[in-house]
Amino acid sequence: MPAANVLVKYNKDKENDRRVYASFRRQQRNVYFLYIIASLMLCSLFGWFLHEQYHQEMSSAKSHSAARANTIGEWTKSVFSQSSQALLSISELIDIQGMPDDEAAISMAVELENRHHYAPLIQEIGLLDSQGRVLASSGSNRYRGRDLSNTAFFTALSSNQQQEIVTPLYWSSEDQAYYLHHALRLNDQQGNFIGVALARVAPQIFVDTISQMQFQSGESIALIDPTLRLIARTPQLDERTQTGTQLGGPITQGILNNGQSSWSNVRGLSLDHHERLFWLQRVDNYPIWVVAGMEMEQLLAEWRQRAAILLGMLIVIVLLGGWGVRHYVNRLKLELLLQQRLDEREQARAQAQAGEAYLQALIHSIQDLIFVFNTQNQITYMHVLHKEMTQEGEDSLVGKHYAEVFPGALVKRFDDVFEQVRWYRQVVTIEYPLKVRRGELFFQAVVSPLENTDGNFSGTLLVARDITEAKQSEVELSIAAAAFQAHLGIIITDAHGLILKANPMFTLITGYTQAEVIGHDPHIFSSEHQGTDFYRRVWRSVKKHGRWEGEVWNQRKNGEAFPGWVAVSSITNADNQLTHYVATVIDISERKSAEQEIHQLAFYDSVTGLANRRLFMDRLEVALKEVIRYRSYGALLFIDIDHFKQINDVYGHPIGDRLLKGVANQLTQQLRESDTLACLGGDEFAVLVPSLNADPVKAAQLAERIAHKLMAVIRRTSALINHSINISASIGITLLSDSNIDQEGYLQQADMALSQAKVKGRDTLCFFDPAIQAALLTSIHLERELRQALALKQWQLYYQPQVDVDGKVTGVEALLRWQHPERGLVSPGEFIPLLESTGLISEVGEWVLEKACYQLTRWEQSPEFCHLTVSVNLSPLQFQDADFVARIKAIFERTQAPLQRLKLEVTESLFVEARDNARDKMLKLKALGVRFSLDDFGTGYSSLMYLTQLPLDQLKIDQSFVQRVLTSSANAAIVESTIVLAESLGLDVIAEGVETQAQKAWLLEHGCRAYQGDLSGRPVPVDELEEQLTATQH
Repeated sequence: MPAANVLVKYNKDKENDRRVYASFRRQQRNVYFLYIIASLMLCSLFGWFLHEQYHQEMSSAKSHSAARANTIGEWTKSVFSQSSQALLSISELIDIQGMPDDEAAISMAVELENRHHYAPLIQEIGLLDSQGRVLASSGSNRYRGRDLSNTAFFTALSSNQQQEIVTPLYWSSEDQAYYLHHALRLNDQQGNFIGVALARVAPQIFVDTISQMQFQSGESIALIDPTLRLIARTPQLDERTQTGTQLGGPITQGILNNGQSSWSNVRGLSLDHHERLFWLQRVDNYPIWVVAGMEMEQLLAEWRQRAAILLGMLIVIVLLGGWGVRHYVNRLKLELLLQQRLDEREQARAQAQAGEAYLQALIHSIQDLIFVFNTQNQITYMHVLHKEMTQEGEDSLVGKHYAEVFPGALVKRFDDVFEQVRWYRQVVTIEYPLKVRRGELFFQAVVSPLENTDGNFSGTLLVARDITEAKQSEVELSIAAAAFQAHLGIIITDAHGLILKANPMFTLITGYTQAEVIGHDPHIFSSEHQGTDFYRRVWRSVKKHGRWEGEVWNQRKNGEAFPGWVAVSSITNADNQLTHYVATVIDISERKSAEQEIHQLAFYDSVTGLANRRLFMDRLEVALKEVIRYRSYGALLFIDIDHFKQINDVYGHPIGDRLLKGVANQLTQQLRESDTLACLGGDEFAVLVPSLNADPVKAAQLAERIAHKLMAVIRRTSALINHSINISASIGITLLSDSNIDQEGYLQQADMALSQAKVKGRDTLCFFDPAIQAALLTSIHLERELRQALALKQWQLYYQPQVDVDGKVTGVEALLRWQHPERGLVSPGEFIPLLESTGLISEVGEWVLEKACYQLTRWEQSPEFCHLTVSVNLSPLQFQDADFVARIKAIFERTQAPLQRLKLEVTESLFVEARDNARDKMLKLKALGVRFSLDDFGTGYSSLMYLTQLPLDQLKIDQSFVQRVLTSSANAAIVESTIVLAESLGLDVIAEGVETQAQKAWLLEHGCRAYQGDLSGRPVPVDELEEQLTATQH
């Protein structure tokens, strides 16, 4: 009987059985449904009851914790109420009496102590002045003078951000303890800040108070500050509950994210690792929170016991109901079991017949190769539709092992595959080449395990498919895709030039998507940079030679023109007929920009855009040739912006750059096209005027006129950049002639002339003078020797005594001397300016200071000299160094000198510019114990304003006034005024250059009691000084 008829008959016989079985399934579903509904209702009832019980327990616990927190909060508020009253009473006292001075500080301490008696919960009350120093306190006097200006509460009060502050926990490094501070701003009648009233509260008072309270088992109370540090807690555990312990975890998020004054949550606290119910409540407006906790284990103990009993009852009821339902359903199953077994056997037989017939028909239509192997890997069945795809005939392969069929290299791969399929029951896909009757083909094989009815491994199924053509197509497609996705922009057109395809790189370069260009002519990318004749030549080359490449200016979608390197090729078919064009394009914008930038960087200044030194030298060389050829005079001008470095330092480099650009633009507008304006670096400009006049006098007059015009333009430049900066320029000029001087020679002449203009006071011009050149060469030679002086140990330190009224030596001034091997002692007036102009002053100045500090350290050990002070001169240029203070401190640390006997002498020129910067550095050094003396007072920028602002200890009257005090009434008046001024400012005064007894007597009569000069001793080396002092004492 055909398989299809067997199945039809079987289906008809089974129709009634399906109806019976369907009835059974309906009954079974109904029973299960009723059982589930009843069980869910019972579970819901039990769950609702337990849920209500849980919320009652939690509500009761929250109320209890809230009450606890409120009690502690009220008591904590009373502590700060006491401190607030004490601070207000201090404020009222200050309003009446004013801020006490140092003498009244003791009586103020008594007043504070009296108020402390009325505030027993406060540990100590104090009073701070406007500088943050402790004036008085109610407790020990050891805190007097302590500087609290760097504390956060003092900063907030002094800047008027707040009037009253209660701080978080504050760690006192001196007491090694935490405190809470309650601070109140104190103002005078005009509302100006005059100090701070401060109350200090010890956290121990909170610890003692809450420790005395009675708590339930599992209950805890804690106080924390805004930074989540622990103030107090009970019960106390170990160091985890010490004051200052940092808390974290979920409570942190709760406080930071919840802006309420009270808050509760169930969580695990990191202190004792117990789950608790927490109530968090802020103490009024103070930055303190009370945390009341109930241990969940204790809180829910009874509730959990009741829940366990109810849960047990529920489980028993549900299990009994399930057992009854299962018994009823099993009885229904047994009625159908026998009939079901008979039906299954008949159905299996019919399906086997139908399946076999269907499989045979299917196999004979399959193009793939099919092999079945037994457990010994021998072929038991094979299906090969085309015999040329095998190595041998079909009959000869059955019964053979695959090792007898495949080559050796392939056998090893199949060994691994068959093992994997057999032992891991996996389906494995492999690809392999095999040489068959048709030649070498590529196959893809799917190897699957076969199992018998018991589920045991019974063999292997291998289905192989010829994928040779697919492999070849895949390789060709991958090559084409790789080429099309290259970094080149590619478009393909038809034979008529209409675009068929464009790659992503082309879209990236031009901005056009593929959809926007398909069907269009490539002329849509043309720009106006190249005309129609250019494109005609391109297409003639393509048609003649089959390709063309070169630089083309195309246009992007946004209208922007860009340079591209384009290659066009024609594609023909087998009949040599044109089918397509392929064009590639590379965006060379970056390369063109880089070439332009390289040229700009090579020949032009990056800030001003003017010609740089390299281009300027080229044009100077051409100009010199023209001067010789036409026998006329030209001019070379060097321009330097006066005080440009200070402008940069004060206003910043962006303003400095804008100023240079403004100067460059203004100068350019004043010059001829034949003239060259260059920026040689920084603020140095050069102007080349190639032809002026054949007469040197007239040429010089014209050059001077040009220079004056340029100086006037520069003075007006500051207004153009919207800054009130008064600027000027110095200009050096040299004339170009037909002499034998080369380019470098003329540059040197202009530079020397510029230097001379600066010496004359700046904002002026100067022509080159050969005499100046000779002096400059001498200066250069001296500078070279100066640089070697320190290494060759040619520097020496001399000391000149400073004496009091009785002639007793109280100190010395360290003076630098240069012992030249050929010239002997060189005058300081000759080499000090050179040290400053060359920048060597910082290095030499630090050597002098270090040498003097070591001398102070040695004298510290000698009873004869331990009282001497040493004065050391500092140059204003040293203060300009950014790390000046750090380097001076390093000298002090190395030498360990007694700084209270060290005086640093500065001159008035230090305060002409950047006075605040100099003052800050002086204050930092003065904080170390160093004293400052103002040298040469009266000769420079004398101003009462800076005298009152600077941390000076002494004024030194310049010797130019002292030596004419007896012969000039004007000098006498200046000296007398200086002495009175110093006395009124509380400064010491010393006169230098005292050479006669008459001068000393006059100074003493007018109040000067300290002297320095040849009368008391000339500068001598330290050994000679010590001998003189020893002889004088004995």
